[in-house]
Amino acid sequence: MFRERLNSWPSIFVALVTLLAVIFLLAPLVILTIQSFTAASYLSFPPPSYGVRWYVHVFKSENWQNSLMLSFALGLIVTPLSLVIGTMAALGLNRGPLRGRRELYTLLISPMVLPHIVLGLGIFRIALELGISDSFWSFIPAHLTITVPFVVVTVTASLQTFNISLEEAARSLGASSLRALWHVTFPVIAPGLIGGGIFSFIISFDEFIITFFLSTFKLTLPLKIFSTLMYQVKPSIAAVSTLMLVLTALLTTVLILRGQIVSGERVVR
Repeated sequence: MFRERLNSWPSIFVALVTLLAVIFLLAPLVILTIQSFTAASYLSFPPPSYGVRWYVHVFKSENWQNSLMLSFALGLIVTPLSLVIGTMAALGLNRGPLRGRRELYTLLISPMVLPHIVLGLGIFRIALELGISDSFWSFIPAHLTITVPFVVVTVTASLQTFNISLEEAARSLGASSLRALWHVTFPVIAPGLIGGGIFSFIISFDEFIITFFLSTFKLTLPLKIFSTLMYQVKPSIAAVSTLMLVLTALLTTVLILRGQIVSGERVVR
């Protein structure tokens, strides 16, 4: 009996650490969400009264609407561009010569681990020389720098399980290389494409540091939150932050459910 209890302690310890980690991660988000429903003109926890006053304010405010539309526009443009560039890069790595493949892959995904403040400073200097700083069109390549690597990673992972003989069989039956790629390869690696697309949109929509270097007057949603915080911590910030959390959670849920569906299909097969 004593030995059984002794053996159970590691499991109990792991469970407690996991529970504490979950609480540590979720507690700030839960508190922020609750505060966003305050009816007062200030933030406090718990709120003295509840309502949707600040959500109404956000959706009626022209400044918040402009920032929201700018972030959405960036995400909707950056996502397909990331998929095209990242997928082509992943295909090139997967089917190119073996020599130097690992080094090139490391180079392509390096923005994932490099400090964004360093990337932001470098991109800012280039944009300044080209005269396109504080331009919507300078935000797009800046965001692509950090979104394309995620597509490369997810698509490369999908290609690892792809049987190239399927594509070769399609070409032997008369399909062109492009047709075989579109009708054979892409459907099989669709989970990697969907995952890369969702990651790209979330990262672009939430991006702050690199955009901060490029922006002066054009404010994306994260920049608008920061600029508002510089003057006063208003409940509208909690409302906007909660909306961003909900969007991120929904897209992450889609990604998780998609992965479970794909896993289920593989088990059935």
